Amino acid sequence: MSKRTNRNSDSGPIFSLSEVSAMHLLVVDWDYFFPTPAAGGPQGPHDDLFKWAVAEDEFHTETIWEARHRDFTAAGVELPQVTGWRGFWRRFRFSAGTVLVYADSNAWAGLLWPSDLGRAEEHWDSVHLYDAHHDAGYRQNHRSFEQWRTSGDGIRCESWMLAHHWAGASLHVRFPPWRQSLDRPREEPLVPVDMTIDDGQPPTAAFDLVFVCRSGAWVPPWCDGAFTEFLHSAPLPKTVFGRNRWVHPRPDPARMAKVKRGLYAKVEEMNRAGVGEAPGGGRE
Repeated sequence: MSKRTNRNSDSGPIFSLSEVSAMHLLVVDWDYFFPTPAAGGPQGPHDDLFKWAVAEDEFHTETIWEARHRDFTAAGVELPQVTGWRGFWRRFRFSAGTVLVYADSNAWAGLLWPSDLGRAEEHWDSVHLYDAHHDAGYRQNHRSFEQWRTSGDGIRCESWMLAHHWAGASLHVRFPPWRQSLDRPREEPLVPVDMTIDDGQPPTAAFDLVFVCRSGAWVPPWCDGAFTEFLHSAPLPKTVFGRNRWVHPRPDPARMAKVKRGLYAKVEEMNRAGVGEAPGGGRE
């Protein structure tokens, strides 16, 4: 793979670090802290509420959550929340000058390279991902790494790790502690990945760049306040990824539902009062 020189602008590196002691990338997906039965979490009588269609567009990251909020409320089920994020950063070591970059989609992690730090190295030595998913290609999309490589599909949230494998990085995935086993769901990435359920042990690498994604199609807006706290708790300077569409916090589903109920009630009241009707029952 040729050297990567992705930039947020044409003026130079998106970050300015003069020296980096090692070339290791740490990536944290917010859904690592959001237990769901579909991703291997505990199962229960309301698992159907978690059978969500996902896509990284405005409808699935913002609008759809009002209906999902309504479904949980109608079923009498407490809204699912993130858990286990406090104290997360304590185990990690960072190189001098390390920056935390954040965005909504993990796909942007596939566009971060040592060259963005002003370094000559063409690839990371290792990429460490803390996530409910491995993001290293799925066989329902491509039969093999080679098929992905020649497909022209590019870097997406489910395949961005393949770009770093292609460049020469070793890949490491730590699934969340709430996951019950590696057999559900069965994991078959398209390339070799060191995968295990996180035991809380610190990795040996000192990280030169950190990327955090909010995963708005997987984690609801009622967790956005906790996401803000999670970012603030990281002992690093922070910047939003410049090419990312960033709306934070997202619209509150409970407030959206309340506004809708008020509007529907107003329309019903107007209909009962005959507002807008001409004599004889026709519209004015």
